[in-house]
Amino acid sequence: MEKNTVNVTAGTFVSGGENLYPNLSHQTPMEVEKKLPYAQFAKPGLISKMAPASLLYAIFFTFCLYKNSSGITYPFFVAGTIGFAVYTIRKSGISWKGEHILVLAASLLLGISNCFTDNGKIILMNEAWLFVLMMYFLLAVCFDTKNWQIGKFLESVVCLIFGSIGKMFSFFPDAQAWMEEHKGAKKSQALYIFAGAGVSIPLIAIVLLLLSSADVIFRENMNMIFGDIKGWDVFCCILWSVVMFFFSYGMVSLLEGRELNDTVKDHRKGQPVIAISATAVIALIYVYFCIIQIVYLFAGYGTLPEGYTYAQYARQGFFQLLFICLMNLGLVLIGLGFFKESRVLKGILLVISLCTFVMTASSAYRMLLYISVYYLTFLRIFVLWALCVIALLMAGVVGKTLKNNFPLLRYGLAVITCCYLVLSFAQPDYWIARYNISAYLELEPEEEDKRRAGEKLDTWYLSGLSADAAPVIMSEENIRAYQEYATNKEKLLKGEIRSMDTPDWQVSYILNQKEKADEMNIRSYNFSRGYVKKLLPPFSA
Repeated sequence: MEKNTVNVTAGTFVSGGENLYPNLSHQTPMEVEKKLPYAQFAKPGLISKMAPASLLYAIFFTFCLYKNSSGITYPFFVAGTIGFAVYTIRKSGISWKGEHILVLAASLLLGISNCFTDNGKIILMNEAWLFVLMMYFLLAVCFDTKNWQIGKFLESVVCLIFGSIGKMFSFFPDAQAWMEEHKGAKKSQALYIFAGAGVSIPLIAIVLLLLSSADVIFRENMNMIFGDIKGWDVFCCILWSVVMFFFSYGMVSLLEGRELNDTVKDHRKGQPVIAISATAVIALIYVYFCIIQIVYLFAGYGTLPEGYTYAQYARQGFFQLLFICLMNLGLVLIGLGFFKESRVLKGILLVISLCTFVMTASSAYRMLLYISVYYLTFLRIFVLWALCVIALLMAGVVGKTLKNNFPLLRYGLAVITCCYLVLSFAQPDYWIARYNISAYLELEPEEEDKRRAGEKLDTWYLSGLSADAAPVIMSEENIRAYQEYATNKEKLLKGEIRSMDTPDWQVSYILNQKEKADEMNIRSYNFSRGYVKKLLPPFSA
């Protein structure tokens, strides 16, 4: 797509061969420049194409996400974002391939996952990876990313974000140029309607706020949809909408003008001798370490230091090995990306890669030994997941080492996306509660000493799990205990009893989940919290 150009000497403004400013075509260049000093960079055609869509998207964005990161509106927000992106691409005349549909499908699945889980960590990671996928989609459609590597992708994402911020207020010169172009024409009424719609948004918000304070029934109906919205919330919603409008318009303007550099520079200029001398000794150390892992940890042929159990031996190593695996991944990528080709260097990098597989297996095995004694936590599940991802990414790095044109960026995004979708929909809190409680209850009588030796069930951790664990923790027995606690609390408030026992961890968990479930409205409905609400009796504690 050609950028807008200005032919001042002819007295006309040309973009793609069309006269964009017919009302100025008979004026002198000096008169034109006085009236339109911004004409050289304005894009009036973008106003009619994208300004209304950006406004609608900004309002939709605020409605779906304001104080609502895991409600039922989240998948609709993702679908709306995809629709806005596709609409922008089509209006810009950009063609896109069927392979990009997989990226959009994965994004939509992440949006669906958000309203089916109550785990805050999963929700946060869903949002982060959704952002990565949408950035990749926009860049892959608008630019040739076939030969991009991870560094180029990250650089382009940063440029896209800050470039969009830099063009946030390009709307004003574009709108002024559009009005000058359509001055006196019937089409100019469209911009006035658009402006009126924008002004009506804060007025509608103020009217709803005032009516809600005037009538309790109307307020209850509004609270069912929007939650308890106050004056400050109205201001924040308006601010969100305004900021998102200008940001989305700026991003559209940036992408439409192809203002990002998509060329890939060849950084492989370093002398391979430097890399060989820096990695050769490391590779030998790794080989020796891997032999120890195979003999002592996997095969069990060696003898551990006196006083060590395998669980204690495992406890000291998995996080260090996780860090080493990540470091090796970066080390090999640097060797491939910044040094000239060398068979010796590639051989050393392959040795490091193969040793990384052994280290990954060692770290995973240590973690499993540790879990068998100290039970599951989200961090321990995430470490196992990360080790699996590192192993798959390392397989891609081996492919890149053997074949220079291996599409490592696309392979890496596909691996992480597929693995993360499994983690996102797995509901880790459910499996944590199920495994920990079952493993603790199944201890044999002769293993009772484990309950007193620091390997006991961490009930404080279990009571803090999300609503995803409700199918395990909220058994009929625990719900009856909760009902008894609620009844006693009512009696205490009425003065019928003077004291009551402190609730056990199961009741505390149910109380926390009930409080969160009661705060839901139509917009923020979450299926995990909805399950909790279905299980609980109608009276409150």
